[in-house]
Amino acid sequence: MRRSLPTTLALAFALTACSSGSDDADGSDPPAATASSTTAPAATTAAPTVPPATTPATTSGPVTTAPADAASGSIDWAPCDDDSGLECGTLAVPVDHADPDGERIDLALVRQPATGDPADRIGSLVINPGGPGGSGVEAVNSLRVTIPAEVTERFDLVGFDPRGVGASSPVECDLVRDDGVELVAAGDRATWEAQLARLEPQLATCSAEPESLLAAVGTNNAARDLDLIREAVGDEQLTFLGFSYGSRLGATYAELFPERVRALVLDGALKPSTDLRAIFDEQAGGFDRAFGNFADACDADPDCLLREIGPTRDVVAALREEIVEIGSFTTDDPARVLTAGEFDLGIIAALYSKASWPFLAQGLYLAETNADGTLLQVLGDSFLGRRADGSYSNLSESNAFINCADDPGRLTVDEAWARADALGARSEQFGTRLRATTGCLGLPDPVDPLVLGPAEGAPPILVIGTTGDPATPYEWAIELAEFLDSGVLYTVEAEGHTAYTSAQCANDVVNAYLIDLVVPEPGASCTENAAADFFPPIGSTPVEQLVAFFDCLAGEGVDVGEPVTVADVLTDPTGETLITRVDLDDPATGEAIAACQDLLPT
Repeated sequence: MRRSLPTTLALAFALTACSSGSDDADGSDPPAATASSTTAPAATTAAPTVPPATTPATTSGPVTTAPADAASGSIDWAPCDDDSGLECGTLAVPVDHADPDGERIDLALVRQPATGDPADRIGSLVINPGGPGGSGVEAVNSLRVTIPAEVTERFDLVGFDPRGVGASSPVECDLVRDDGVELVAAGDRATWEAQLARLEPQLATCSAEPESLLAAVGTNNAARDLDLIREAVGDEQLTFLGFSYGSRLGATYAELFPERVRALVLDGALKPSTDLRAIFDEQAGGFDRAFGNFADACDADPDCLLREIGPTRDVVAALREEIVEIGSFTTDDPARVLTAGEFDLGIIAALYSKASWPFLAQGLYLAETNADGTLLQVLGDSFLGRRADGSYSNLSESNAFINCADDPGRLTVDEAWARADALGARSEQFGTRLRATTGCLGLPDPVDPLVLGPAEGAPPILVIGTTGDPATPYEWAIELAEFLDSGVLYTVEAEGHTAYTSAQCANDVVNAYLIDLVVPEPGASCTENAAADFFPPIGSTPVEQLVAFFDCLAGEGVDVGEPVTVADVLTDPTGETLITRVDLDDPATGEAIAACQDLLPT
């Protein structure tokens, strides 16, 4: 989930330059991070590549609301051990909220205290970045840079890893992730069944601690956990920012606890439905539309690299044929190749953020001219939760377990194949990828399916829909706002997944709602597309500016190792690995940074 551009790294180098004592740095401020330098971390709600299976765990059954008084706890905040400057803590919650004295797990949390006058503090803004399976702990570390100051001054930013995710008793499976993305042609049931057979030894490895958690990771329980977080941070009512799947979590919370809602921002709304299959069907059209928008914008922009070699749709179609014929494209890593499935995954991942469009164009250009799959693989890696060190988060397995815990239906193998084949037929661009989905086959039967309702009695809830959203089509935002008794729709004409912090025109509306509880007028909207430059001139993106910065450091005599590439920066969006390439304690490095700091993204 990662699709952030590296403002944290740029700020670290700028601060080093300011403290280096060089004349160039004296009196200068570090470049400010901009909202366009990152997007809300988001992950698809589509079925993951490898849906793990397990034996259903038993619980005492669903409960309507969390027994907050019986399960209340506290969070002992302390500085995180990663030098982030954030505070970390845990909160014990019951695995089964109907049995608050039974098994418990610890939720991992992170907090950035409000930066303004304590007298002006409103409370905590609890954040969920989406997924399901996205880490709220990781999200706060990036969003604190891009959420506007008027919000961070008034609210503590609080992120948490939902149950089964990240550091909160994660669901873990030994999955084949690299080269594990499958494609299935129309009507090819034999290939689809062969894929299922390859999954069997992987499915047997799925586990959680305790084992009973495997069937208890659904959104209802996450909403009950959210209420315990609200209580533990000392807020009488919840202020919540939910991106993508976070909109489902927020809407469920509102249905379970309408009187405990202060403000909910549901950005990138999920369809208000318990039918996972219907959601996937409609999502297919969203990605086709987003790809079409990318292709049209590229073909119309002289700065889009693909214009040199042909219309975008033709280039992609030819590349698909070529990679299927030869089997794979090489990458900069001699141990890895880009497969045909990963080719499609790289395109899908890049459609989540308009900031990734230039790199999608570059990746396709390199694939066409050099059979080089490096950039496309890096883009796809982000979708699977691959980290800079080559390890993976548990995004894929937690996504599957949570989605299927919410879905009340289960299909037979015959029904699952028929649905997958039909799903593939709904997509012009990604049919072979979507046809490889296996839904909830092999996962626990649902014991507490998703609770949906209009949240009667809740105060106004702000629903944001982005017209070019690939993963949560704009129509879903309309549906959710109408479905909720107090839903208020705000439309953002923009490309990419979710709007707040990535579409500047949405920020003022969200800020006013969070701070003053002011909602927009019916039918209100804003546009980001009118003035958008989707393909800046080559070399002018923040990623490319950082590459130029490292080149400058090398030219100043700093040992940076191998030359830094665009792929290196995209692989390490937080900069945690790249920053170790230079000795920041060396005065000569400080002087070089000061000499090169004008190249840092602003």
